[in-house]
Amino acid sequence: MRKFRTLDEFEQEYFRKHPEEIDDYLTEIFQEYSQYNDSDALLASLRVIATVQEISDTIG
Repeated sequence: MRKFRTLDEFEQEYFRKHPEEIDDYLTEIFQEYSQYNDSDALLASLRVIATVQEISDTIG
């Protein structure tokens, strides 16, 4: 059976290859949060960046 990557895995790989994109991504997710107030989406996006930056142990 073929195993597909999750969206989180895909995003993590992308940001590992393009770390210069992280600042713009953070700006965008906080703008979307201020518009839609979706804390679950914000936290999911922050977890991806934390994992890429290898600080996920502090977020839990």
